[in-house]
Amino acid sequence: MIQVPLADPELESRIAALPPDGITVFTLGGGRARGAILHGTRMVNAMRANHGLGPLETLLLGRAYLCAALLGTTIKGGDRLVLRVDGDGPAEGLSVEAGSDCSVRGWLFGAPLDIPAEALDGEGFSPFGSGTLTMTRFAEGRPHPFTGTVELKTGRLAEDLAWYYLESEQTRTAFDIGIEFDGAGRAIGAGALYIQALPGSDDGFLSRVEAALPSLSPLGKYFASGGGRAAFLEDRLRELFPEPLGEREAAFACPCSRERFASFLGSTSRELLEDLAHNGPWPVETVCHNCASAYRFPKDELEAMLAARGPR
Repeated sequence: MIQVPLADPELESRIAALPPDGITVFTLGGGRARGAILHGTRMVNAMRANHGLGPLETLLLGRAYLCAALLGTTIKGGDRLVLRVDGDGPAEGLSVEAGSDCSVRGWLFGAPLDIPAEALDGEGFSPFGSGTLTMTRFAEGRPHPFTGTVELKTGRLAEDLAWYYLESEQTRTAFDIGIEFDGAGRAIGAGALYIQALPGSDDGFLSRVEAALPSLSPLGKYFASGGGRAAFLEDRLRELFPEPLGEREAAFACPCSRERFASFLGSTSRELLEDLAHNGPWPVETVCHNCASAYRFPKDELEAMLAARGPR
């Protein structure tokens, strides 16, 4: 992956003053629920820089990145998880992938968006329109993934993910996502939280958890102000008896490389490779849709790939 610099000294200065990105995994109520809280300001800004997004697109795709990173804590080893939204609205949908290391990549289908930012706050408006939310888990060593799909209920990712878990896995789950922007449209704070019932949880305790979430500080604003994950658990969730279990990193990362794209070009159909080598336009540019990294191949390199295929 080619990481695009932020190229915004003021934003870089503000981010440098914040605690590091990362995830704290925890339980609540003596093991009646599990959860994770994520600070992802750097991750969201790195994503934004690479994909060249405006504030509205950053908000929509950033929310998905934050949720996917959280859900990376629920898988292990070489497993992967893909969160996908498909809709008929202006945003069209998105696809975001996370590994068990909580590295995230993915893209927004309908960027750039031509809708007013205030429309997101309108009652009943969804930038994704009508459509579906799909979760696919790729388990290492297993030939087939597990896929679950639900209809979009609100078009708001936190609520639709909670609905997915209730419908597909019969598990009560709550998500809270926040991205704070300054007056210039910079993403100055980003975070997310999820809490999920564990087997044996009683309805009374889960109702207490669900009742507590709306009163929590907006996560984007909390992290923009320099708040930390440990302090959030101690101060905001104290009455639910949080017990931290461990720390995880979280980052925007993609395993693509120039070498991988060269291998793809070299093994594509002979007709396509001949056309690229003989007709261009040069350099041929390939772009990774997951991270927007662009890799360019000049005419002589394409001719060498063609020669390596041997005569017809």
